[in-house]
Amino acid sequence: MRRPSRAALGGTAVVLLAGAAVAWGLLTTRNGPGSAAPADTSAMAGLPPEARTPAARRGEASSSAWLEIPAPVVPFRSLGGDTVSLADYRGRVVVLNFWGTWCPPCRREIPGLEALQRRIEGHGATVVGLAIDSGTPARVRAWTRAHGMTYPIWLGDTGTAVRYYQTMGFPTTLLVDADGVIRRRYLGPQTEEHLLGDLRRLGVDVPEAAASGPAAAAESPGGDQPPSSSPR
Repeated sequence: MRRPSRAALGGTAVVLLAGAAVAWGLLTTRNGPGSAAPADTSAMAGLPPEARTPAARRGEASSSAWLEIPAPVVPFRSLGGDTVSLADYRGRVVVLNFWGTWCPPCRREIPGLEALQRRIEGHGATVVGLAIDSGTPARVRAWTRAHGMTYPIWLGDTGTAVRYYQTMGFPTTLLVDADGVIRRRYLGPQTEEHLLGDLRRLGVDVPEAAASGPAAAAESPGGDQPPSSSPR
């Protein structure tokens, strides 16, 4: 009997990992205080409406409903070798972006994140990029400099991203409020305007002067407002 090839075993492992991530995400994701994922046995159960569309199933960008999930405080390494975590940013809103130098959609998203960082730094918010399986600190540092990235970069791996943050693909972005609570989960590349709209809904006071056009107007505060976070 022929033994399965390494490629076949690797493909099986990826499928199992993805399935485990989906199952864990469905069990742990909540839309608000005290509300659990819907009791549905379908493969898309518990996902936000946007994630049930054909576009989302093709891997295009989507975002969750407003959430209230305490963000795990997991230690990572900065490019300078320091131990860092979300606890260091308590009191600020964090756009936590899971990405990789090997990931084409992640690379396409970076200019928008860099533009967003220039808008929000100094206004109680920051972008943090968690580089997944992207090599040594020196290699990642050289890569980020070559691509003009100025926001903080941490180093991580797929196992940690899946285990603690239920990432189901890359890029994935989490919007973490000033109390350390995950309020939004985004799958796929996001635009500066979309993220900025949600940041404003969380009270980040970003000047309106640089925002213009229909896209910016569509993302102005109002409508889909986040529920108040429970006292902690």
